[in-house]
Amino acid sequence: MEAAITGADSVVCISLVAAEPLVEGFPPRSSLTEMARSVTAPSEAVTGVRPLKPPSRWTSELGQTIDGTARRAASDGQPGPGKEGALAVARTVEQHLGSVRMAADVVIEDEGCPATWSKNFLLVTRSHIALLAMTVDD
Repeated sequence: MEAAITGADSVVCISLVAAEPLVEGFPPRSSLTEMARSVTAPSEAVTGVRPLKPPSRWTSELGQTIDGTARRAASDGQPGPGKEGALAVARTVEQHLGSVRMAADVVIEDEGCPATWSKNFLLVTRSHIALLAMTVDD
């Protein structure tokens, strides 16, 4: 999937950058912002959290993001691999962490080496808090 959306002068990465046990049990007592801060690196600042309802909406948003990136990278204007790619990512995440029960779009400011463009999703299952990141670098 990454190869399909990578242009000649861009590098695209989709990764589960953090997965922590949900210590307090489900449903969590912490806010989405607090949970997002718990899975980001110390050099990163969470500047926005937008809940996604229903939780499965993160998959469609990831698909739209993939398609948008593919259209920017591709010159032929054909639809990108968004829906299939997003479903494959969701299946992989849920195979390892369980069904996503809560999701949010997270804006992160990175003081380290920022990507040209990024999109981050906070994913909460019954047992884990995870951060899925999609980045594009020139």
